[in-house]
Amino acid sequence: MKRLFGILISFSLVLSMGCYYLSSDPSYIPTYSPNENSKLVGFKPGLEPAGFNGVKWETNVSTLSEMKLYSQESSHGGINFYLRAGDGYKLKSGKLIPIYYGFWRDKFYVGVVKTEKVSDWEALKESVFEKYGVGAKPFSNQEEYLWIGKDATMALRYDKYSKAGTYYIRSHTLEKQMN
Repeated sequence: MKRLFGILISFSLVLSMGCYYLSSDPSYIPTYSPNENSKLVGFKPGLEPAGFNGVKWETNVSTLSEMKLYSQESSHGGINFYLRAGDGYKLKSGKLIPIYYGFWRDKFYVGVVKTEKVSDWEALKESVFEKYGVGAKPFSNQEEYLWIGKDATMALRYDKYSKAGTYYIRSHTLEKQMN
């Protein structure tokens, strides 16, 4: 049963985020070993996000005048990513890391923070753990954590090869509409 749970989480993550890496080495293929001891982790009562950084799920991008188009991702179901001027995820050091706001059919679907330095990754991980606790660790050989709630999935992962970290929260309601 635990093995099946690990496989299902692995499959879900691959489907939801896709398999892409920032590596310049095309021969690099990460391997994922299911963590047999992983247990599903939800959000503490009252802490499940209803959006990201003040933007509620399904908010129409046209109501947020400060958003500027950053990229269009046709490979992820047509999600457009935006940046908000002067906005960012604030680390304890005071450093701001850009937040990428993803909109599907102009509705807010996902918030993403990416790090490029190990020190920023460690600070981001500490901040997330402090607020939400340690998530499920579905893979024994990867630094990746997962929280699943009633209407939000949150993940925190670090790719030791590219030294890049990713933190995201996405809406289940919009994800179901996308499929």
